[in-house]
Amino acid sequence: MLRNLVRTFESALKLQSARSNACLPLNAVVRSHRTLFTEQLEENATINAKKSLFTSSATNESDNEYVQKPYSTENETGTKSSVLISALRERFRLTDTEAERIMSDELVHRSYRNRSLTLTLDALQLEGVSKRSFLEYPWLLTLDVKRLEQKMQLIKSMPIRDINHFVPFLRLTLPRLRKLVSALNKEMDTIEHGNRVYYISEKLQVAPELVTKYLSKRLFILEMPFDMFEKNLQHMIDYNVSPLNILKDLWAFRYTPKSVQLRLERAKRAKKDKIMPWMVRCPEPILQRSLKLSLDELRVLGKFSSVAEYMADRLGFSVQETKAIMDKHPQVHTVRVTKIKEVLDYLLNDAQFSRFEVAQVPRILCHSLKTTKARMEELKSIGCRPSSLVIVCRSKREYEKFLQYWMSLTGTHRSSVNNKSELNSS
Repeated sequence: MLRNLVRTFESALKLQSARSNACLPLNAVVRSHRTLFTEQLEENATINAKKSLFTSSATNESDNEYVQKPYSTENETGTKSSVLISALRERFRLTDTEAERIMSDELVHRSYRNRSLTLTLDALQLEGVSKRSFLEYPWLLTLDVKRLEQKMQLIKSMPIRDINHFVPFLRLTLPRLRKLVSALNKEMDTIEHGNRVYYISEKLQVAPELVTKYLSKRLFILEMPFDMFEKNLQHMIDYNVSPLNILKDLWAFRYTPKSVQLRLERAKRAKKDKIMPWMVRCPEPILQRSLKLSLDELRVLGKFSSVAEYMADRLGFSVQETKAIMDKHPQVHTVRVTKIKEVLDYLLNDAQFSRFEVAQVPRILCHSLKTTKARMEELKSIGCRPSSLVIVCRSKREYEKFLQYWMSLTGTHRSSVNNKSELNSS
């Protein structure tokens, strides 16, 4: 019975609690739902903000991998030279020798301490200037960046195939370059290949960068009347003047085509084996002497076509053996055959040296014949007949030392020798 009363009391309490909850105001219930909804929105916003922050951070990191920031001198660490060498190696993979070649340039050596040259390096690299151009013209690094941009615009206004073909012109002042480009652009439609640089390159069959290397020092070639230039160039090609010799000596183009052709024809008739541009512009006496020497050489050679064949006949060796003898002292190859004839005549006929003694010391053919005769007479006067021609070719100091040694052995004095020679001459 007591248990039934307790159960009835608990049931009454539960019923009373349910009724009190059912009587709560509607706005309170709505407020509680709104609070929960607001908290949920705030939580979602926080999560989205974190996601957005993470996404933007990831995007920035991704962009930094592809967008290159401008070079800043504030990032440089170390000495000025080490910074420049490091930049060159990073961009062109230079060897130590190549880096030293650039750094030893006078303009680079004077400039890298005062200002950063890396900005100019990057600007030129963006324009397409190659490693080869930097090695050929290290002064490119010293150009002012602002003026460099203007110079590049001028050069690119011409019909060019590669910026490296016209790199030497960057050394010109801005007004001078502007004048030159203006003159070249006027001929754009009238000259084959677009301008004179490519015209010369095609005519001489050489690289355009080699043409501008020499033309940048002789700009009058690009500004002189084209008809005169074209005729002179054709004359030199017709007379087999070497393309490299033409580019190295451009002063011959200042002369009229008629005088150029006349000089070249005279050189050809004298059978010059190598016609040079200086023959066009040299004074008349020098040209006459050069042509006379050529004719004398032809007279000495006679039936032989080379100096080696002539020497082989004089010394009694084969041509191959004679070439090997000449190779022992390579300077012999540059000696005129007229001088070789005079030296051989004296040594073989007058001094009575054998052909083997001459072949052992080919250097004697390069030695002054006047000095050789004087020394042989002096040695003969003290009773010395050298077993080798080596002592005759020695320097003055070594020759005097040998004389002192010989006279100490024989007890002869130079004063008595001189007196004896004076008596003989009287």
